[in-house]
Amino acid sequence: MVKFSVPTRDQEGKATEKYFRFSVPDMSVVFAGSRFLEVPQRTCKELISQCARHGFSFYTGCAEGVDRSFRRALANSPYKDRCFVACAFAQRVKYSHSYGLYASVVVPENLTPKAALHRRTLWMVKRCSMAVLFPENPRDKSWGKGSSLVFRASMYHLKPVFVVCSTSPKKSIHYRVVSSNLFEVVEGYWVVPHPISDGGTCDEEY
Repeated sequence: MVKFSVPTRDQEGKATEKYFRFSVPDMSVVFAGSRFLEVPQRTCKELISQCARHGFSFYTGCAEGVDRSFRRALANSPYKDRCFVACAFAQRVKYSHSYGLYASVVVPENLTPKAALHRRTLWMVKRCSMAVLFPENPRDKSWGKGSSLVFRASMYHLKPVFVVCSTSPKKSIHYRVVSSNLFEVVEGYWVVPHPISDGGTCDEEY
């Protein structure tokens, strides 16, 4: 298990002495986000290195933007053998999309493009331990349908998400939102379905 301990803040935004604690299995992390956003390679590599140090393997998708940023970084990292590129279409298994990483189509044949992308995203979320999401379109800070699906599916499947965004995700009775940083690499918000016990996982399956 990988344990996270996140300092909490009061209503005025000041740090308190309390911590929000939760755990995730050290299995895999999904990198996902806007197809219009390029994440700097240095940021990608630092996140990959920190996640790998904690025992994670990696999933990423076959789209442009954030997906491509992490595919490039993983392909040029010592951890390329711990990555799986989940593809919605056969042509995206090719080297031009996968950068030589292991890639495979994970959806049934004869789906519409929209349905194939939807199914691909669900495939990754169901199999991950947690997700790191860069959802904002850099032009207007809006969330695309794919990023919104990653977020909703993660909450439904009780998977914590670290969201790298400029404003806090909407609060809900179904999960906790805590401002934080991830491995001191990126700033954002932990969005965590309520753990079963203090410091425990969000799903009794683990």
